[in-house]
Amino acid sequence: MLSGTSEHQQGEIRYRRITAIWKAALCLLFLVLCILLLGVIFSGQTESVEKIYYPMAAILGMWMVGPFFFMFLNRSIQREAVLVSWDKHSLRAGQRDIPWNQIRKIELAAPARSKWQLSASPMYALYLKDGTRIHIHTDHLFGKKKLQASLSILQNSLQEHQGPDAGSPSP
Repeated sequence: MLSGTSEHQQGEIRYRRITAIWKAALCLLFLVLCILLLGVIFSGQTESVEKIYYPMAAILGMWMVGPFFFMFLNRSIQREAVLVSWDKHSLRAGQRDIPWNQIRKIELAAPARSKWQLSASPMYALYLKDGTRIHIHTDHLFGKKKLQASLSILQNSLQEHQGPDAGSPSP
């Protein structure tokens, strides 16, 4: 969900909680299958060759899907399904408030590969005027179109709040 006023003076970018729930459920199903595969091995119902391949498949499956399960579970149980919100003074991401006048630009970024999570989630990168960068992870909750649309809304809001008349009351 993308929402905001026509002038983007305040708004928010929300994710659908149901998306996080079904993705967490799918990951949980896969993890259960990996555990069942290990159970088949320990119960002695496998041949000698299967005793090599099944544990490798189960462990790799848990390694690849486990971090996603916890990421989606975390998003599913959060109190609010808001990724980013803003008002006329600042942009809010989680517990962080970043004043508009400190933000230089907002871009979409892809993080470097992680050894724990094989598919890195796209994220918004806020480049601050002091040279630091703040990342807002989208956790694979948006499709490409929604990701680009929300980025466009954030960039337009940044331009509006940093314009020459930002902060002055409108007539």
